[in-house]
Amino acid sequence: MIKTCTRLERQIQKCVDELGQLISGQNLQLTDPKVVRKSMELDQLILRAMRDSRPIRKTS
Repeated sequence: MIKTCTRLERQIQKCVDELGQLISGQNLQLTDPKVVRKSMELDQLILRAMRDSRPIRKTS
C-alpha cells in the first residue's frame, strides 16, 4: 500500500511538472489540446489518490 501511495504521489508530481512545462515553458494556452489532455490525466490521478485514501468503514 505504501509503495502504491509513493508511486502515485510521484506520478502526480510528474504530471504537475509536465503541465507547468506546457503552460510556462512552452507558453501553451489552457485550451491547447496538449494542456487539456495533461490536465485530464492529472485529474484522473488525483481521483485515484482520493479513492485509494478513503477510510474503510466498519459495518456493525
